[in-house]
Amino acid sequence: MTKADHISPGSPGLRRLVDPYGRRLHYLRLSVTDRCNQRCLYCMPPSGIAKLNHQEILSLEEQARVARVAHSLGVDKIRLTGGEPLLRRDLPVLLQALGRLSPRPDLRLTTNGRLLAAHLDQICQAGVTAVNVSLDTLRPERFGLITGLDLEEGRRAFAAVWEGIRAALARPGLTVKLNLVLLKGLNHDELVDFARLTLDLPLAVRFIEYMPVGAAKTFAPERFLSADQALAALAGLGALEELPRQAGDGPAQRFRLPGAAGELGVIHALSNHFCVTCNRLRLSAEGRLVPCLFSDRNLDLKPILRGGGDDAALALAMLQAAAMKPRHHQQTQTLATPSGCAMSRLGG
Repeated sequence: MTKADHISPGSPGLRRLVDPYGRRLHYLRLSVTDRCNQRCLYCMPPSGIAKLNHQEILSLEEQARVARVAHSLGVDKIRLTGGEPLLRRDLPVLLQALGRLSPRPDLRLTTNGRLLAAHLDQICQAGVTAVNVSLDTLRPERFGLITGLDLEEGRRAFAAVWEGIRAALARPGLTVKLNLVLLKGLNHDELVDFARLTLDLPLAVRFIEYMPVGAAKTFAPERFLSADQALAALAGLGALEELPRQAGDGPAQRFRLPGAAGELGVIHALSNHFCVTCNRLRLSAEGRLVPCLFSDRNLDLKPILRGGGDDAALALAMLQAAAMKPRHHQQTQTLATPSGCAMSRLGG
C-alpha cells in the first residue's frame, strides 16, 4: 500500500489506518474520563493529578464520532478505558452508539471493578464482549496501600471488586480478565495465588510488567519484576501449556496450567518489546490521538471536532496520527524515563 492510498480522497471504507512500518492499526482505545476513584501508586502520585475541566473532556457524542470515523478506516476492536470509565455519567449513550456500528466492532471495557456489579446489565445489553478488571492484590489489607485508599476503605473497595468479578463470571458469553501489574516488594509473593484462581474459575489472569507511563509519575526501578521472573515463580504449579495465538489477541504470551478452567498470560512491556505487532491507537479523555503509549507525540482532534471540521478532515487526521507511530519505543527495564500522557487521561 502506498502513502497515497492512505491519505487520498475517496471512500473512507477503501482506506485503512496503516503506519509507516506496515502495521494495520485496527484497535482503538477510548479514554472516556480522567476521573478515577483510586490513586494506584504506579499510575499517579499520592497527591493525585489535576483534573481536566468539564469542557476540556470530549463529550460522549464526540467520542462516538471519532469511533465511527475510525471504524470506517478499518478499526474493528474498541476498548473503553479511563480513568475509571464507569464513573462517566450516561456511558450507555456511548455504548449504544458503538453497538450500532456495522459491522459491529469487538467492544471491550477496562475497569477497576468497584462499580462493575451495578453496571453489568448496561454493559452486557450494549454488547460488551470482554471486561478487564485491574486488580493487583488478593489481600484486602494490601489493597488500600496499592490503590491509595486507607485500610478500611480499601477493604470495602476490595469486597466490591470481587462482587463485580463474580457477577461478571456468571454472565454467559462475557470474557473476564484480571490485569495485575507486577510490583516487586508489593505483590510478587501473590503470583501463585493469582495463578491458582484459574484452576477453578474461567478467568484470564494477565501479569503485566510495571511501566514508566505518564510524565507526571516517577518510575521506581526497584519495583520492576520481569514477566519471565513471574513465570519462574509459578514453576511449582506444574508444566505450563503455551496456548496458540488467536485472531484479535493482544500482546500477552498465553499459558494454561494443567486441567485449568482459565488461563494465564504475561506481557513483556519492557523486557521484550512487542512493538512489532502493535495494532493500537489511543484517544485521551481530552481528545488527543496518541500513536504510542510511551511517546509524547500526539495529535489533537478537538479543533476538528469543535471547529466545524467534517468527517473527511477527521479521517485525514487519524491517518496522519497513524503515520506518526514510531517503529518501537525506547524504554527498557534499565533505562526507563516516564513519558507520555498521564495514565489517568489515557488508560493503559
